[in-house]
Amino acid sequence: MDNREIGRHNPISATLYLAAGLGHQWVIVFFVLSGYLVGGSVLRAVDTGRWSWRGYLLARLTRLYIVLLPALLLGGALDWAGMHTAGTEAVYSGRSGMHALTVDVHTTLTGPTLAANSLFLQTLALPGMGGRKVSTFGSNGPLWSLSNEFWYYLAFPLLVLLLARTRSWRARAVCGAGLLAWGWVVGAEIALLGIPWLMGVLVTILPPFPAGQAKTRRLAIAAALALLGGGLVIGKIWSCHTTDLVLGLAVAFLIWVTLHCATAPLPRGYVRVAQRAARSSYTLYLSHLPLLIFLKAFLHLPRALPNWHACLVGMGVLAGILVYAQIVYELFEKNTGWVRNWIRPYIMGGKVA
Repeated sequence: MDNREIGRHNPISATLYLAAGLGHQWVIVFFVLSGYLVGGSVLRAVDTGRWSWRGYLLARLTRLYIVLLPALLLGGALDWAGMHTAGTEAVYSGRSGMHALTVDVHTTLTGPTLAANSLFLQTLALPGMGGRKVSTFGSNGPLWSLSNEFWYYLAFPLLVLLLARTRSWRARAVCGAGLLAWGWVVGAEIALLGIPWLMGVLVTILPPFPAGQAKTRRLAIAAALALLGGGLVIGKIWSCHTTDLVLGLAVAFLIWVTLHCATAPLPRGYVRVAQRAARSSYTLYLSHLPLLIFLKAFLHLPRALPNWHACLVGMGVLAGILVYAQIVYELFEKNTGWVRNWIRPYIMGGKVA
């Protein structure tokens, strides 16, 4: 049930409801991290003269497609099976009260929508659509952010090459025209959400954080974590572009502080778990929602008050989703390097592009 529908509130339940509703805010966190990692690699490649559009697109597209295509097909299969199960009409028509699914899946589980999502066109208003935006495929709402990510991957190298003085004026003119076309295609909303992505890039060019003493470093990390927590809460309460920017700044500040202040080694157990979770996080993100909705519909799980029974059921569903995502990871995402190396000779030939 929604938090406002509970008769009695307490700090624990309020915190859990808040944490469970931070989907959009965690995407902003991811955009900043992506800007730091991917954008930083673009800057280094251009600065060192190792830049290659073919090599860059090979790395980015294999990374995206090795998970996207299976997620589209598996998610579509789960939606189809759920829609053809007795008693699931309310869920798949978007009338069950689930915040994660408010659209009629019958209208979004179509071949054209599948094709558009496979080309990262979801959430774009294409010519001839009368201002309507392309839907995400089936029940897989998180696909919206993948479209943003793809278009940021294209835009940032164009911006860097446009500003690079080592490039000819013709090459820079082409990049400028490409950026104008990019803005016309994606629209203002995707462009504005690209600002947090650029904040992550900014971290790569900032000077070291000025903290020489251990006490100062600890205070800086504590302050950065507090700012992150405040940014998440503010973003949830007043969700808008302004709070997205505030949260983006908080995340960028945390990354900057952590890089220069968190010098103590982490526990080995934590490192192993974190690395394992990070490797399959992309698969989990793209594959979890269709299965969650299928289980909700197939098992006829009610909207219940938060109690021990509901928590145990939720933990069981969570465990099932984690196992499913791990299986999908082992079958597909884990083999990204092998697929990339197999394709590389056909794309790169015998020399760098």
